[in-house]
Amino acid sequence: MITVKKIFRDEELYFVWADGKCFAFFYLLSSSGEKPVWAVSGEYKPLAANIDDFNSYDDALKFIMAHAPVQ
Repeated sequence: MITVKKIFRDEELYFVWADGKCFAFFYLLSSSGEKPVWAVSGEYKPLAANIDDFNSYDDALKFIMAHAPVQ
């Protein structure tokens, strides 16, 4: 089972857990400009390798789910 947890109330930072282990996280890198920018990182590389940015929470989460160790 995969779970997404927002640990800090005032920050757009989300941790993704599978089988009791955090394997990825994503956060709102920038909300200025025309579009928000979400960044993704994780234990398993290349999980965006800290270089891919996403336009939305949903896009970032879809990318993580596609690379999840369990489905």
